[in-house]
This record gives sequence, structure tokens and C-alpha cells, in this order.
Amino acid sequence: MSMNKQSAVRTAIGLLGLLAVGLGLWLPDGRLAAAGAVAWVYLLARRVCVAWRWRHRKSARNAAQPSPKPAPRPKARAPVDPGDTRGLVEQMLSQGRFALLLRPQVVENLDEAQFRKALEALAIDTALVPEGEVVLGRIDEALDDGKLEPEEIRRCRGRVVRVEPFFLDRYPVTNREYYEFVAGGGYQEISLWDPKIWPAVLELVDRTGAPGPRYWRDGCYAEGEEDLPVVGVNWFEAMAYARWLGKRLPSDAEWVKAGAWPVPLSAGDRQQRKYPWGNSMDRRRANLWGSGPGRIVPVTEFAEGVSVGGVYQLIGNVWEWTSSNFNPRNFSSGDYAEGELVLTSPMKSIRGGAFDTYFDNQATCQFQSGDNPLARRHNISFRCAVGAGDLVLARQPSPAASAEEVPSSLAEDLPPESELEEYADVPLDDPICEPLAAPVTHEELPSPLPEETHA
Repeated sequence: MSMNKQSAVRTAIGLLGLLAVGLGLWLPDGRLAAAGAVAWVYLLARRVCVAWRWRHRKSARNAAQPSPKPAPRPKARAPVDPGDTRGLVEQMLSQGRFALLLRPQVVENLDEAQFRKALEALAIDTALVPEGEVVLGRIDEALDDGKLEPEEIRRCRGRVVRVEPFFLDRYPVTNREYYEFVAGGGYQEISLWDPKIWPAVLELVDRTGAPGPRYWRDGCYAEGEEDLPVVGVNWFEAMAYARWLGKRLPSDAEWVKAGAWPVPLSAGDRQQRKYPWGNSMDRRRANLWGSGPGRIVPVTEFAEGVSVGGVYQLIGNVWEWTSSNFNPRNFSSGDYAEGELVLTSPMKSIRGGAFDTYFDNQATCQFQSGDNPLARRHNISFRCAVGAGDLVLARQPSPAASAEEVPSSLAEDLPPESELEEYADVPLDDPICEPLAAPVTHEELPSPLPEETHA
């Protein structure tokens, strides 16, 4: 019997059974009502059996399918002699840790060639976001024309935040890049981790129990996924990786400024983008629900959605952790009444939407969501930032250096270093840096700015 006929028979049995029960109760006729009840019991029992068989077959199919094949592990790096400064520098450059090399405490130990390489890596992998003001809040409706007037900002309860110049990664962190951190012992280097998470670091493992992101196996990503953004990492893992690089997570204000690219106009008016590409949704430019393949894609795809400053995939593909706290007050003027949204535990801000984001209003530069900092979701990743004032972008050449000046294109648009306010710093107690710099205490490093100044 065909599926359609079987469905018609079950429907007829159900209707007759319901009619029999109704007539049996109305007449009353106990036998008729009992017959109708038996029909319904049969249908329910049959449905339970079908559901059980479907689940059993699905489990059998899943068991028969081989587990995703881990990617071939990158060739193990040869150990570097702690006394070999040049070797250590080259290793750190290959790991993408150029920002750490450009820190004032380390940069004087680099020769001119190494300094050039670090600057070139900074120019290739990051985009410079200039200083200026950005408006945060639920201001999407006011941005339909791309302009913000002071009255609109007040009506939307927006906040004007000043941001110092900084560098932001052009792409989210990939599996390949995060593997360097895992293979380099990042999960065993406790100094990289926030003290709040110390008791739980040993529990941050993959599907096979090895240290690493939640969805990896045997400490490595699946074959063919090296260029996908790393997911299954919580906020603390993202912070530890950023410290390992000599960077940090961007604040909310920094993230929004990189995407919205605000421009001050006359008489207090401002121009600010709703999306990195403009003020109207174009689903061809972002990996969102219904416009993409329904899964995470490599960080180089959807390049049409690039921001003015050259930052990719700020909207769609994966949500991104920021350093800021999720603020329920951002919803008081829209989705929730005053005081209605109560958090049971502190949450960290995530921005940008993901491949499974359905609503357009959740995929804008201004929209803020939040999640538990311990959450290791399938659709949350991150990218890193570093304050321009925290790096040495130009220096006096040594007498033995070539007369040709070190490329300084990165510093052309920056104010003098004396005018750059220190933004945040990263501990430099990674053992690999010990031969490069004298011991540095936390007290000697610049203190972060208050949250309300830059986040």
C-alpha cells in the first residue's frame, strides 16, 4: 500500500474513532464509545512504534557513518633553543604573533629585517580603524537614511562613545590559526588565562577529550576545515588566544566602529552605516539564513560584504565575541519593557549574526546579543584587536641598518605617539618571550581605559 493510501486509512480510522466516542457518550452507548477509544489507542501505539523505528534506524546510520577525518596535522615545529633570539622571532612570526613582537618591551630586540617583517604582517592581517566617535544602541530605524541627528540619538537612547585608533583582524580567527595556539601549549600556559576560569581549563576539551575547541577531534580540526572560523570556543578561550598573540578582543564600540564606519558631519549630525556595505540589506554580501549554503563557510567567502576599512565577514557566517558585557539596557527602548529583561548570570556581548540568523534586524552593525561566557556554541567565533598606541610602528634605524627607512605606511594616518592614549595591554609572561625581554610585571604595563570610554 502506498504512503498516501496508508495516511488516508489512518485519517479515516481516526475520524471514525472520534465519531464513535462522541456518539457513544451522547446516546449513551458504552460499547460504541469503547470501540472508538480502541481505534485511537491503536493509532497512538502505531505512531509510537513508527517513531521508535525511525530513531533506531537514524542511530544505526549515524553509527555506520565514519567520524569526520581529522586534518593532516601541520608538521611539528622543531624546538627552538631559548638562547636563539633569531629563531624565536622567526617562530613567533610564523605563528602570527607579530603584535607581541611590536610591543615596546620586545621590539628593541628585533633587527631591521625582523621589524619590517612584523610590520608587513600587521599590514596584511589587520586593518587600521581611525580614532573617532561612534553611536551605540538600538538606532537601526534612525539609520535608514544613513544620517544621525542629535534628536534621533536621544530618542533612541543612543550612546556616543569615543574610540582610540586600533588595528582589527581582517578575518575571524580560523581553525588553522587556532591550532597554532593549541599545539603551542596554550591550554597548559595558565598565565594566559583569566583566573576566574582556572579551575575549568582542564574541562575545555574537544570530542575526544583533548584540549581544544568543542567540535575538534584528537586536538585538531576536521579535514578541509582549516580556513573556517574556529567555533566551539568560549569567551575565556578567545581571550587566552588573543593574549597569546599579544592582542585582545575588540570592545563593542570598536567592533561597531569598524563596521559602521561613522563620519562626523556639520552641526552635530553624523553619518553611520547600518551594514558594512551601506544602509540596505543585501543578502548576497553575507552568509545568513536563506542566502548562504546553510553552514559555516571559509573566512574569505562573501568578500562583497567587506567594510570600508577592509574588514571581512563582520555580518553573517559566525557571531563574534567582544570584550564588553551584554547590556540589557540596550533593549529597554525596543523589544523589552524597562526592567523586564533580567539576567540570571553575567553575559558577554556577541555581534554580527551567523549563518543561521533568520531576522534581518539581528544582522546589523548595531545589533547586540549576548551569551554565557562559558558557552561553546557552533556559531560563535571571534577576531582580535590591538590598540595602535600599544605598538611601536616606527623607530630610529640602527647605524648598521640600510639607509632605506622601514615601511611606515601603517603610521601615516596616526597622530604622534605622545598623543595616543594607552588602550589596553597584554601580559608578556609567555615563557617563549623570556629571552626577548626582561621580566615585566603587570604593574609596569599600562592600565586599560574604563569600560565606558571605549566599549
